[in-house]
Amino acid sequence: MTDSDHPYKRLFSHPNMMADLILGYLDPELVEVCDISSLKRCNGSYVTDDLREREDDLIWKLTWGDREMVLYLLIEFQSRPDPMMPARMMSYMALLWQDLVRNGAASPHFLPGIIPLVLYNGEVPWNVPHNVREVITMPSPAGHLVPSMPYLVLDELRLEVLPLLDSKNLAACLFALEQFAGDERIMLIGKDINEWMTKEPDLKPLYDEFSLYFEKSLKSIGDKNYPNPFLETTMLADRISKWREELKAEGKAIGEAMGEARGEAKGEAKILTCMKEAGMSLVEISRITGLSEDEIAHLV
Repeated sequence: MTDSDHPYKRLFSHPNMMADLILGYLDPELVEVCDISSLKRCNGSYVTDDLREREDDLIWKLTWGDREMVLYLLIEFQSRPDPMMPARMMSYMALLWQDLVRNGAASPHFLPGIIPLVLYNGEVPWNVPHNVREVITMPSPAGHLVPSMPYLVLDELRLEVLPLLDSKNLAACLFALEQFAGDERIMLIGKDINEWMTKEPDLKPLYDEFSLYFEKSLKSIGDKNYPNPFLETTMLADRISKWREELKAEGKAIGEAMGEARGEAKGEAKILTCMKEAGMSLVEISRITGLSEDEIAHLV
């Protein structure tokens, strides 16, 4: 995603979106010491000494603890695995430090911390090493000279999102829409997001970005075309109603099958396993079958 006007990038230009990304998907202990309210978007343009320019995707900063040190979150968007990512991330971090020192925002003797983060939404799992150290070949006597520069990857299509949807986490909302792209359930999720976001006046700019992203990236998948859940229409209401009825029927059928298999753990486990292999989460299976998540996990 290299286009600076891409709606996906625009979504993460909002502090509310970045705050929920940090709260929902970074280390909880890190979240505890960070002042989320101090989030501030930074200039992402670096100029190296030989005047080569590089426009980075997004850079945010926030303070942490009771110190005035700045923690920089460097965001890199990807839609396919990039074998050069370990080297690229090391380069971006060096350029950022260099830029901060040049502009007087940091001292060469006291560089601020950087969290390099890749937001990845490709179809295949991310399969690139997470540290430049893993791709550098060096003879043993010089092994201590190999740099270590790890970075984080959020593989969005494989993240757990449903629990965070209940807490109205904006990042989880986006990831859920992506995970259900091409599936009728995207309208149920979109409808729920639409209902609570429209009640929050402060989210109006971000709400518009969600609508734009849906129109450009999620509305048409293959031969399927869905009405935008962020634009209320009669057609959408009809489709939502129809889907809810189908979901009820599906739940009833599965419930009857579960009843027939009740007492036969093997048969029950087989049904649950099929549901899990079909891509359903424990939360979804629990809602349909009435079993607790612990019961489901035990039977599977």
